[in-house]
Formats: sequence, C-alpha cells, structure tokens
Amino acid sequence: MGNNCVSESDSLINEDTQAKFNKIESRPGIYAVEHSSNTCIESISIMSSPDCAYPITFKENMDVIAFKGHKFAILERHSVYYGEMNQKYQKNGKGKLYLQDVDKNGNQKLVIKKGIFKNNKYLESGQISPKGECLDETLDSKITESLDSQNSPMQNEFYKYNKLINEKDLNSIRDTNQLRSNIVNGYIQYLQQLDEKLYWDTPPHKREKFERTIIFQSNCPLDSYDEFTQLIQQFRFVKFWLIYKKIGFVIEHNPNRWYFVEVQITEDEFKINIYDSIKCSKAFYQKITLKLTRLFQKLLSHNLEAKVIIKDNIPQSYNMYDSAVYTCIFARMLRCNCRNKVLNMSPSQMRSDLERLFLN
Repeated sequence: MGNNCVSESDSLINEDTQAKFNKIESRPGIYAVEHSSNTCIESISIMSSPDCAYPITFKENMDVIAFKGHKFAILERHSVYYGEMNQKYQKNGKGKLYLQDVDKNGNQKLVIKKGIFKNNKYLESGQISPKGECLDETLDSKITESLDSQNSPMQNEFYKYNKLINEKDLNSIRDTNQLRSNIVNGYIQYLQQLDEKLYWDTPPHKREKFERTIIFQSNCPLDSYDEFTQLIQQFRFVKFWLIYKKIGFVIEHNPNRWYFVEVQITEDEFKINIYDSIKCSKAFYQKITLKLTRLFQKLLSHNLEAKVIIKDNIPQSYNMYDSAVYTCIFARMLRCNCRNKVLNMSPSQMRSDLERLFLN
C-alpha cells in the first residue's frame, strides 16, 4: 500500500484490514481514582488528577481496572461495569452496569442497571434510559427504544446510526451537494462502532498497543461541561482520554462549511490539530480553539495553553460543497492511524462509501 492509507481494496465492509495500521508504541497503565471502600458509587465524578496508576488487566473478553476499596471497572465489548467483583472476574456485589445495545442498522441505546450483582447476574430490575444514550450523541438527538427499528414508509424515512434519514439526506450524498448533518454524524458513529469492533477483536496481548479512537459528532455540546460529560458517562471513573488515545471533533461552522479537529493530550502538551479542506488563518479557528481549551481545562482541572497546528499535506477542496465530505475523509484518516500521510481517497469514493452505507 505504500503511503496510501485507503486504497480501492480498502472497502467499506472489509475495514478489519485497517488493524494492520495500528503500529503503536506501548503506553503506561490507565490512571484511576483512589476511593475508600465506603464511597458511594454515584458520587464519583471524572477525576481531576490521578492519585495512583493502575495497569489494565487485559483478558480474553474484557479489560479490568482495579480501584482502591475493592472497586473495579470491567470493560467489555458492549458494556462498562463499575463496582465489586469476585476472583473469577465476575460482577459480584454492588455495582452499576452500562449495557450498550446495537441493532442491525447501527442504532444504539444504553441500558443502565444499578444494584446488586451475583456471579455476573443482575438481581434487581434494570433502569433503561428513555433517550437511548450513546457514547457520542447529544441529548436532543437520541433515538428512543420504541423507535430503534421503526421505519416511516409514508415519509420514506428510516433510522440508521441513530439518525432519522430522509430523502433530502440521501440526496445530499450525490455529487455537487453538501452532505447533511445526519449523514456526516451517522458516518462518525459508524467509524466509532468499527473501531470498537476492531479493538475487541484484537487479542488481549496486543490490545494494550491499540490506540482506540473516539470522535465526537458535530452536535457535541462543547459549551456545556455537564452535557459533554453525559456523552462519556461510562468513563466517569477514569479520564476518557486514557481509554481513547485518538480524539476527534467534527466541526460544522455552518451548513456549508465543515472541518475536523484532533486533540492530543500528553503530560506536557495540549495540541489542537486542524484538518481543513479549505485552509484558513488561525484567527478563523480561534472560537473552536477557545471552546476546546476551556472544556479540557475543566476536565483536567488545570490551565492549558493550546498549541494550534493547521495541518499541511492533506487534500484540499476546490469547491464549497465537498467540505463535509473531506471532513468524513479526515475522520476516517484518524481512525486508520494515517494522520501524517497523504490519504488517497477522493470525494467521489467517499460519497460511494456513504451511499453503500446508508442505502443498504
């Protein structure tokens, strides 16, 4: 493949081959919060600064993080559990389970169970979120449980990746049209689900070197800390950027102007990398830079000085109607771990992939 990260053989369906791109350096263990054994599990928030570092135990079908006071985090393919467990790594005792369900159309909902568990079995009735909460969905755009597989043939509408897709959305995929937000954000959710699948299909001894990806959709509430933390509520016990090492944000400046942002966090640096098919000066990105800086200052509980980098050597658009298409390409580029290489994918190829994804 050389320097081409996405070729004609990199089909929409067979992206499992992209796992080969994950040539990633080993990293230290996840930082977790220390809590006493009598701490109420509901009172624990995203930690401000790590007290101790605990390595993740990578097992066949789960990752386990140990906390002080016999509390554990058990991360599995479709669930995250916080609470007590037994020596067999089974949920056992008091805890809270976030169970994600995905239907054949990629629609997600989150079932929350809180109470007593015994040998992985829940002993009390569960609590179902009425809004079908997803990892990267905003509060006002979630599909409800009653609508997760419901079509509206009279209006030719259907749900795909938690988006109500209509004829206008599908028409936007065609050439010379700007993609509508439901198509862009639906594709982002598809990439998220694909990355999760690749991670859990990776053998335990290789998962530590797998840089997981999280991409927030264009309707992500960057101005509201409380609403933003609802998007990552499954990871409120640990810093989500220690679970997901590649962090992206889809930015809709206006319906005809889109671009992509990557955030990189280390102990010493806070970088905001701008991927824009219509490159502008740093002043144009000042608003999003300020929003992200304020958000992560609150998440990290200390001041940050953002280093803004407008990326070179990326495809540029010669029209205004392809900026959303290129944003999808840049998001795919991040997930494929190809961010510093030329992405050999044209807007027409991206539109073809989107058409197959949303029409099949």
